Amino acid sequence: MRGRRHAFRGGLWRWLLISAGIGLLCAIGCAEKPRTSRELTVKTVETREKIAPPTLFELNRRLPPRHRVLRSAGKPGEKLVVWRVYYRNGKEVRRQKVKEEVLEPPQPRVYEIGVHGHIASRGVVGRAGAFRTMKVLEMHATAYTPHRSGGGTGSGRTATGLPAGYGLVAVDPRVIPLGTVLYIEDYGMAIAADTGRAIRGHKIDLCYATRQQAMQFGRRKVRVHILQAVAAPPPKPPQPEGDPSPPEDKPEPTP
Repeated sequence: MRGRRHAFRGGLWRWLLISAGIGLLCAIGCAEKPRTSRELTVKTVETREKIAPPTLFELNRRLPPRHRVLRSAGKPGEKLVVWRVYYRNGKEVRRQKVKEEVLEPPQPRVYEIGVHGHIASRGVVGRAGAFRTMKVLEMHATAYTPHRSGGGTGSGRTATGLPAGYGLVAVDPRVIPLGTVLYIEDYGMAIAADTGRAIRGHKIDLCYATRQQAMQFGRRKVRVHILQAVAAPPPKPPQPEGDPSPPEDKPEPTP
């Protein structure tokens, strides 16, 4: 009788151990079962994009200051861009530019502008005949007159040592370095030549000859073109004698 009881107890413990082992294995198997991963695919995509035409300003000293004449409207260009695009579950998550090729270069938009006599011979303005827009900034502009005789409070000299006058403007050098050539819409050609305690960030102070002009300007937002002188094209080599090719047509002088 006792042997049967011991055998029954031994069998029960064995079944309990076997059941616990099976449960443990199931728990481990469920924990280690891999989750459904989100599939990542990569494709190469080609796109054609427009290239905005650059803006050129050519000095025309026969035009009055602040005048601007559109000589050529320009034409957008076109470029081919190759992208490596990453998709997850069919949705784009990231793209990386692989290659860029210009298919058709843009034709620049060309303006002829007048230049004020006060800066017509200053530095690069006097040496260069054309400028390219590198960046356009939206700025808050104020106006002043530097001479005490005109109602101003300045000394008549700029921070760069130049005599203050129309076309020499005050800027924050951290935004626009001193000496930068500018074109300010509704103001004209200018040089960043001065600073001011109140001129911080995207602020600019425009110099006028009289207090009345400065008061009339007041405060307003302006578009400021950061300019860079355009290098003159290299001279054409002389045409050898006896060359059967016809001579190139000379451009007509600008009226």
